[in-house]
Amino acid sequence: MNNLKNENSSDAYETWLGMDRRSFLKFGGVSVGAAALVGLSACSPSQDNNVAAQKTPESAEANGISASVYDTDILLIGGGYGASWAMSEACKAGQNILVVDKAPYGFGGAFGMNFDILITWPNGAHYKSAEEAPKSRYIRKESLFANTAVDNDIEAAADVAVSNFGEILSDRNADGTPHWMYDVPQLPLRGFEHSMTRHWADHFRSQDFVTIHDRTMITDLIIENGQCLGAVGIHLPTGEYRVYRAKATVSSTGGCTQFFGWHSTSCTSNNTADNTADVEMSILRHGGRIADAEFSTYDLMGIYPRSFAASEGSMVGADSVHSRDLVDKNGKPLYEYDEIAEKKLLDTQEGVIQAMALVAAQGNGSENGGVFLKCTEESLSTMRWMYQRNAQLLKEKFGFDFAKELVEVVPEMYEHGGQPLVDDNAMCEDFKGLFVVRANSGSQGGNQNVTNRRMGRYAMIKALEYSKSYSAPKEVTYASVKTEIERLEDLRTRKINGSLRPITIRRSIQNACVIAASPVRPTDVLLKAQKELERIRKEDVPKMACDDDSRVYNADWKDAIETLNILELARLTIEGSLVREESRDSLVRPEFPEKDDDNWFCSIAYKMANDGTLSFEKITL
Repeated sequence: MNNLKNENSSDAYETWLGMDRRSFLKFGGVSVGAAALVGLSACSPSQDNNVAAQKTPESAEANGISASVYDTDILLIGGGYGASWAMSEACKAGQNILVVDKAPYGFGGAFGMNFDILITWPNGAHYKSAEEAPKSRYIRKESLFANTAVDNDIEAAADVAVSNFGEILSDRNADGTPHWMYDVPQLPLRGFEHSMTRHWADHFRSQDFVTIHDRTMITDLIIENGQCLGAVGIHLPTGEYRVYRAKATVSSTGGCTQFFGWHSTSCTSNNTADNTADVEMSILRHGGRIADAEFSTYDLMGIYPRSFAASEGSMVGADSVHSRDLVDKNGKPLYEYDEIAEKKLLDTQEGVIQAMALVAAQGNGSENGGVFLKCTEESLSTMRWMYQRNAQLLKEKFGFDFAKELVEVVPEMYEHGGQPLVDDNAMCEDFKGLFVVRANSGSQGGNQNVTNRRMGRYAMIKALEYSKSYSAPKEVTYASVKTEIERLEDLRTRKINGSLRPITIRRSIQNACVIAASPVRPTDVLLKAQKELERIRKEDVPKMACDDDSRVYNADWKDAIETLNILELARLTIEGSLVREESRDSLVRPEFPEKDDDNWFCSIAYKMANDGTLSFEKITL
């Protein structure tokens, strides 16, 4: 292979689909026993070290459908919070990497909020061995959780690390020193708000070691003989197919919450609509296992005035820090409930959700299954800066005063489980060469900023080690690339009488899950959602077709691809919830109100057969 580096996609060499075996041999087949596919020579990424964004000069003609091919040592899927810590490790190691981001880089996920990200860390904590590292209180692989904390200088002073990313620590005391929103030496815990991750994006964009392909949606992983060899994607502005071949692939995508209900203008989440479990569902389609989909992370967020989304970026809410402002429909503070006080439920994030469930079960909740937020000027002044900003804007523009009126707050799902199983090196247990940042969150229901930071750093370190000892497979066909592009072409071009648009099917999925994916999941509600999702899969999905079959900025096409992923993740969520006959953390099963460690201190991992049927196994941790 030629070692071409850092070329722009506009002048990429093109390969052509439908290439026959004779053309394959003509244009660079390596061995007679390898199969031809989409013009890709049957070779793996170059054995050369430190390759990034290398274009391969292979070409053949057929059918007029093109794909650009890129070779890289390290492919990083995702460009947000966890990915930033992965990029940092690659840069420190002097390793070129290719980053593929679905959003415009710097504007995706929670990372893309670009203001008031809350960053916390165990200040001064440094562990020389896994035995020294604190244990998790959640169901997760403890050995991996401990490994991510060992020799982790970032955890001892995350403020210094992010300052090197361009963070300015804008929240300052009068003497100019940083103002810590949290500073609890005995835990230890320190944290600051007002983080402007836009500065991080500017920093990594300028690094010589980082090549970024943004606005590019990864639709499938390249899997052969149990090994991940890269990924396939679409450049969304142009519809160009892109094939990324890599020695090691690191997935750092955000948690998908887009199946969770609908309140006036959006699903009930602050998570970006771009996070649709694209990589995770690719793993599932290839026969890999996805675990912990029944768990999610919630905050309580306002849903009034109705024209505003239930999102911390645009509303006012109450997490565990301000839970003493929560009241029931009669105005009684939640902290006055005896059971809530005895169990100290208002002290933790999942505890607040359990407290809300307890109040609702007694008939004292709101009509939408939540409770109410009663703010005073004093309590509002101590809330996170973005809540104060939102309250001020809503008061100025719409005359709604949060300090004078009760606000209904409901569970807002801002993170979700549904992750591949990984080993102690953060590598997918089912597919060698695939390293995963958003993994091992277990019953916590998604990565928090500490876990994201640890896993981003650790997964890249292990991917770098793997790439240096990389041994190319003897025979590669890239058959899955052709299969994937045929699938995508069918979704774009199919014509069906009485068709349904992708967005219509997505709304049906969200309506099915509006209650079933909330923290409180009664069995009858889950069974109803299970039946509806199965109907959608068998009746609606075969009718799904795009109104527009163009390639350029085709939102329908993107919606179609995403809707299939959202459907499968919703199914995993409902199925896993039915199987887990206990209540744990933010998952409340009214028929099974207590934890059951004897039977359920485990992960529930699902596989999907070719016909779409699901099966699960318990993974003891």
